[in-house]
Amino acid sequence: MENLIEITFLIIGIYLFLGVLFTIILMWNGLEKLDPQTKGAGWFFKLLIFPGMTAFWVVFLRKWLKQKP
Repeated sequence: MENLIEITFLIIGIYLFLGVLFTIILMWNGLEKLDPQTKGAGWFFKLLIFPGMTAFWVVFLRKWLKQKP
């Protein structure tokens, strides 16, 4: 039972690490391309959306990959 809990926490940790990494990259490079209305957004707005983007990073990755170049 303890192994199952450890594996679950490991998977959640990896998912959140990848989410934080992806969110930082997206905010640095492609947020304005993904949503043009965020152009010129300040750090406070980015701080507000950071947790949501980290939790749902897979959805944003799919949207970013489907975007036309």
